[in-house]
Amino acid sequence: MPKKFWIVWSNNYRGGLQRWPTYETAAECAEKIARQYPHTKVYILEAMDYRWIPLSEPLPLEYHILEKADDDKKAVLPT
Repeated sequence: MPKKFWIVWSNNYRGGLQRWPTYETAAECAEKIARQYPHTKVYILEAMDYRWIPLSEPLPLEYHILEKADDDKKAVLPT
């Protein structure tokens, strides 16, 4: 099963999206972007779950909650 990850996003930043394995690494990236683009909000987005339909079968839709990363202390899974 895939591990949880974070993405840094800003409406004004055009550097592309990258997956970060921990909140801390995503926060470092967000800080760098915020310093490059003052007065711009930079968001750290946490992947909570995903939807997937196997190619061999069009239905049913599968739902999975991502596992917490080993070094992730901040992620909270929904109950």
